[in-house]
Amino acid sequence: MSVLFPRLLPRQADKLYEQYKSLTIEELEQHAALRHDSAVYAATGGDRAREKDLDELRQSIVAVAREAGFPNRMTPSAQNSFDRKIAELLHRTTGLTPAEAAARDIWVFLALVVLPDVSFWRFEKRTSERFLAKDLTRHVFGRLWWRAHLVHEPDSTDPYAALNILGEGAFDQIYARRRALGGSPQLVRSILHIWHEIDAGGLNETDLLKDFLKRLLRLGAFMSFETLHDEQLDAEVRRAAHDSLRAFTAERRPRHSLEHAHG
Repeated sequence: MSVLFPRLLPRQADKLYEQYKSLTIEELEQHAALRHDSAVYAATGGDRAREKDLDELRQSIVAVAREAGFPNRMTPSAQNSFDRKIAELLHRTTGLTPAEAAARDIWVFLALVVLPDVSFWRFEKRTSERFLAKDLTRHVFGRLWWRAHLVHEPDSTDPYAALNILGEGAFDQIYARRRALGGSPQLVRSILHIWHEIDAGGLNETDLLKDFLKRLLRLGAFMSFETLHDEQLDAEVRRAAHDSLRAFTAERRPRHSLEHAHG
């Protein structure tokens, strides 16, 4: 049964965000709480998270943040490490189901009530998309739970190993297309593993990944990825990846030849 987290609805969330975005990390730490008078819960579908559970989650996340330098500024490598560790922590310990994790208001509660100090520390620019969860792919915590969920391999000795394959920008490309690709964690894991095999050879990896995903979208129009065995799925995904690689390599050759001729 799913754990139901408190939800902070948009009107109150907007107020808190406007109040908090100008505060220091030390001031925000004083506003961290385990409850809010305006919080609500889903009517059915699971057991409500206890304040004890929320406190333990806060302490665990703060501990990871301190390893990354909290409350001081993070390096890019520390940010990546923090995100990977928090993604696994959230997915492994919260007890959320995908249906509950799709509720944007629970992530708003976590960011603005339970962990405002860590949330605003993680994103110094403090743009609203990181805290108000209007797009879960951008939310400080929601994006990480979903990243872990889509790569999670329960039968593996390291179920979250694929978190190390892609950075945020690349993973967002996959996450944004998850519905069109069938929303299948099996397919996402296959994409990640095959992508990890690819040697871009100096090509623009972002454009290459976009082309690769477009090919899978076209393929998905007449193929049910969910009906394929792992080996069959990997073969189809690998074929699409190599088609993209060949196409991009072919595009680059004439340009290189022309540059050489002019030289």
